[in-house]
Amino acid sequence: AAFIYPIVYTCFIFNALIAKCCKIIAVMRLISVHSLSIVAHVNSHQTALIMKFIAKTRVRRLWIMVLLTGLSMMTACSAVTKKAKMLVLMVTAPDFVLIHGGEFTMMGSPETEVGRDAVKSLELGMDYSETQHQVKVSDFCMGKYEVTVGEFRKFVEATNYITDAENGDGSYVFDGTTTPKKAGINWRYGASGSVRPQSEENHPVVHVSWNDAVEYCRWLSEKTGKSYRLPTEAEWEYACRAGSRTPFNTGDNITTSQANYNGHNPYNNNPRGVFRQNTVPVDSFAPNTWGLYNMHGNVYEWCSDWYGGTYYDECKANGTVINPAGPAIGSNRVIRGGSWGDDADRCRSAYRYYYIPDYRNDGIGFRLVFVP
Repeated sequence: AAFIYPIVYTCFIFNALIAKCCKIIAVMRLISVHSLSIVAHVNSHQTALIMKFIAKTRVRRLWIMVLLTGLSMMTACSAVTKKAKMLVLMVTAPDFVLIHGGEFTMMGSPETEVGRDAVKSLELGMDYSETQHQVKVSDFCMGKYEVTVGEFRKFVEATNYITDAENGDGSYVFDGTTTPKKAGINWRYGASGSVRPQSEENHPVVHVSWNDAVEYCRWLSEKTGKSYRLPTEAEWEYACRAGSRTPFNTGDNITTSQANYNGHNPYNNNPRGVFRQNTVPVDSFAPNTWGLYNMHGNVYEWCSDWYGGTYYDECKANGTVINPAGPAIGSNRVIRGGSWGDDADRCRSAYRYYYIPDYRNDGIGFRLVFVP
């Protein structure tokens, strides 16, 4: 990438300059032809007056053209830079999408959004807020997919890393009614509490803590020379929504043909769907309009932020917040997106939850981000 980017960028700039010069020449030719056609139809006195006017007009037009060309070149260069970045990304990191930053005027949910009050009432009185507020994020690259079992296996085999589940007393597994902790369960196991078969290497890794996810990022950064990390909560929601303002990036509803969640509890009394009771491959279902898969359901995804129940309200009071990274301190880390075992309400773009950094269960995984 270090040598590809300058070459690609230079080629795009050179082509843009040639195109602009051709446009200037074409315009000036039109001015000249138009001037001659006028002169041919008037007498000498009128010709002198018109030529004087044309001379002034040419100067004006030339200056206007120079100014317009400068402005358009700035726009072209910006577009070229984005195209060059995207091309380099396709070559060096094909499983990532370049997310162009911008003003995010709808982080959180409106008070009238179906499901917002329902999930708040279930949080047992904790500080919980989906207060809408304005956020501005910079460009970043996000993984198209959640990190898979196979990818996490390479990390463990390369480093002999011991996860929190292995250091502790296992992980939490849903048994159909409750979610007790079971000894011996770790990243090699799936949602059912059984060892993953080879056919599930492309499923998202689960039973991993926030600590485990951060260590994976550190390893991959050292291995590749890129700075991988977990997304901030703002980046995650911005990417999930992909410009949408509805409860889901699919619109006002989401079905089990669009995402993996507990279809026995659909959104807003819509028809019931299937309950798969397991994760699905990370490339399942159609991606959102920005090319990201399974941002709703399948597994929750760890974010880098500390959780703050009133943090959104604080952000709203501060006006537009640029690249927010959550509270400075806390006890719990944010998770987003809902999981295979959750009701549709908890898979909304705005829904947020949290756990302590060493917590793990059968429905939490993670996705990567890096800044190009």
